[in-house]
Amino acid sequence: MRLSRKDEHSITAMLSLAATDRYAAPISLTELSESLGISTSYLEHIFSGLRKHGLVEGLRGVGGGYRLARPATQISIADILHATHALTDEDTLESTLATVDTRGLEAAQGWVELSRRIRDFLGELTLADFASTKPSSVWKQREDSVSNYIATMFPPHTVYNNSMSA
Repeated sequence: MRLSRKDEHSITAMLSLAATDRYAAPISLTELSESLGISTSYLEHIFSGLRKHGLVEGLRGVGGGYRLARPATQISIADILHATHALTDEDTLESTLATVDTRGLEAAQGWVELSRRIRDFLGELTLADFASTKPSSVWKQREDSVSNYIATMFPPHTVYNNSMSA
């Protein structure tokens, strides 16, 4: 899985909002733009999706801006990536399997399972966990599980030496 620049900017912007008190004055996109080095128009595009998914709330008028719609402990990284359309949902994964030729079914099932595990991991990793300087137990537990799955996903292949000895 590779995160796009939009995904990275979305997470970074959400981390900036999480660093402030949820009930304090909202942060304007102009302030975020200056502190993050991201254009205001691009942030408007990002925040439109975040707002539609209920992750941020916008306040209009003088002193308006954005703040988290709920505590950082209740917003997962998967929530943010769903808002940017980086993560596929269960229906998409299942439809992928339905279109695969039987010769590639085993590999496709492996990739679908890996996608599920990554999505589950990101679903358990909250914005608060991600912002923490000390990784939570969620990081370690899920990292071990995903790493182990990736390591055992495909059996090792034997490499044969085709050169002839003289």
